[in-house]
Amino acid sequence: MKTMKIIPWMIILSCSISFAQTKVIRVNKTSSEETNLAFQNHDINKLNLESKIIGKTALPALYRFKKRQLILNGAGLRELLWVDIYACGLYLHRPNTDPVDIVDRNETMIMRMDILSKAVSHDKMVKAFYKGFIDGNSKDTIEKYGREIDVFLKHIEGLKLKVGDKVDVVYEPSIGVSLYLNYNKVGTVGNLGFKKAIFNIWLSDNPVDKSLHKELLEGAKSFLDTK
Repeated sequence: MKTMKIIPWMIILSCSISFAQTKVIRVNKTSSEETNLAFQNHDINKLNLESKIIGKTALPALYRFKKRQLILNGAGLRELLWVDIYACGLYLHRPNTDPVDIVDRNETMIMRMDILSKAVSHDKMVKAFYKGFIDGNSKDTIEKYGREIDVFLKHIEGLKLKVGDKVDVVYEPSIGVSLYLNYNKVGTVGNLGFKKAIFNIWLSDNPVDKSLHKELLEGAKSFLDTK
């Protein structure tokens, strides 16, 4: 009987390898017995496998990116005048409640945004990113990475955004900061220094949204408190 329970999971895992490299793996809730059987000897056993409902969307607890398994550190809503603009989730290798440490780390991480409002356009997102870049960084950083932010914003200008679109800001060591729209790469720019400047939009002492800043770290705090 136990063997029969393993088969569906093994099929899902094997099929996921053929998906696009940035394809999200959504894992449904299952019994602890099934989980332990299917993921024996894998770190995935330690994770909460349920997706997190954020506004009118759900962010997966696990994200498979180029054979790396990232976890949802925390998630929340970016709101403006009581309107949900986008759901936002931070994906890391391991739970982390220290925003400075997260920004400084030279490891793969992803900031995911699910577009929730028709009010979001590429023009408004360009303005929001630029404002967040200016507000979240020092004058020296702004001057140092002015060229990189211009290139990054040009990538955003090429997006035709609509409700339901998924925008990923992905940092990879030795590669840089890449922008994805619905799992398709739009472009890459910068290095670790520029990555720090970009992730400061959400994680600095002066973030784009203080409530969202807290929520991006809150999930990790809850996870660590239960260990």
